[in-house]
Amino acid sequence: MKIKLPAGLSLLVIGSIFLFVLTALTAFALSAGGIGGTPASADPGIQYSGSWFIYNLDAGESISDSVHLINSSDKTETIKIYVVDSVASNQGNFALEAQDDPKDGVGAWVTLPVSEITMDPGKEYDMPFTMTVPEDADVGEHSGGIIMQKATVDEASTGNIGATIVTRVGIRIYETVPGEVVRNVELEDFRVELVKADDRDPLYQVTLKAANRSNISLEPDVTLEIIGWGRESYFPKSSDEKSGLVINLSDLTRFFQGETMAHKWQLLRDEEVSTNWEWPVPLFGSFSFRARISYEGTNGPEQIVTSVITVNVVPWRDVAVLGGLVLVFLILLLALRFRYRSWKEYAVRPGDQLPVIAKQAGIDWKKLVKVNKLKEPVVEAGVTIRVPKKFQPAEAKPPIVTAPRTTLIQSPAQPVPMAAKVKSEPAALPKPPIVKSRVIPVRVESSPASGEKVHKRSPRKRAAKKPQPPAP
Repeated sequence: MKIKLPAGLSLLVIGSIFLFVLTALTAFALSAGGIGGTPASADPGIQYSGSWFIYNLDAGESISDSVHLINSSDKTETIKIYVVDSVASNQGNFALEAQDDPKDGVGAWVTLPVSEITMDPGKEYDMPFTMTVPEDADVGEHSGGIIMQKATVDEASTGNIGATIVTRVGIRIYETVPGEVVRNVELEDFRVELVKADDRDPLYQVTLKAANRSNISLEPDVTLEIIGWGRESYFPKSSDEKSGLVINLSDLTRFFQGETMAHKWQLLRDEEVSTNWEWPVPLFGSFSFRARISYEGTNGPEQIVTSVITVNVVPWRDVAVLGGLVLVFLILLLALRFRYRSWKEYAVRPGDQLPVIAKQAGIDWKKLVKVNKLKEPVVEAGVTIRVPKKFQPAEAKPPIVTAPRTTLIQSPAQPVPMAAKVKSEPAALPKPPIVKSRVIPVRVESSPASGEKVHKRSPRKRAAKKPQPPAP
């Protein structure tokens, strides 16, 4: 690991690499140019004894054992060897303290004959040690480790910046003092926080903190459950290929289906551990977070379930854009809906026709029918319709009333008198007059002297008058 420092300064950076292997063969993972070690005497009946030192000593009891050292490099190496206590990492993993940290556990119980050893390339060596458990040691598990590292460190520098790299190889030591075993985990904290930074996208940081109140180490299974409804991205499966934009239609119906994050804790006795998860902020939706801690308790399997924390994600920027589009759409819709409200009302007069009215208004007659919701382009007189403001109806002409025709029948000998003028009234027209005519017979005779014809009326027979009775 390199760390930049001000000019002229250098920093010793200790990078600890621990070999927690499950078989003896994997303990040689650093054999290529490095150093390694394993327990010298493994017990086949004890699981992991080929990689770790595992004891069950009573308080006040001692044991002698050996650590098998290996120099797999191609040069002679001087190896520092020392014992330290264990410490829980922030993520719930097993870790070992630094060489100069105070020792009050296994680090103080183990005694080594030497603190350094020089080994030729490819050589192996069994170094003995003794571990004595104090009389007042608590019942339960105690842990630590034997550390091996090169006496000379590797240096690296870039310009005026220097760094020192130290590689450590650790072998775990587990000592369990017999007695009543207590297994208990307590939840300390569970929270979800929104974290924003200038150099990355915003995210939710989920923090789970718990404490091991047992007298032994525990390995709980921790899960974080995220449920809810929403979208993490608009088009997660679509891509921009060389041929153009490729749209996956499943993106239109794909919503958040839930997510589970799992973690394995290594809780040392009386240790607190905190685990942080980072989850990118989705586009929108409502999401709930809940954690579970499962472990083997004193009386059987135990499970701790946290409370549910719900967060609602509202894409205000997208909502503002969408709201603006909706507002524009509504304005256009209202403008189209009420654009005819400014038209005026017009009472249809006798003789008006919609096509003529539309032509005078300068619009299509179909629009006039549509605006007034007429089923056909026919409207009766007296009906009120809406027409454009610019419409000006033609001036009404007075009605033309035609007098009734009168037929006169008269004698050919008489001149035909002119028909009398009849005064007409709009309300009621007079009945035509009844004209009676009579035919007078004429006798034509010839004059003996001139030969002219003489017209003489024939004598009309008169009815004899009846005698009137004398007046009294």
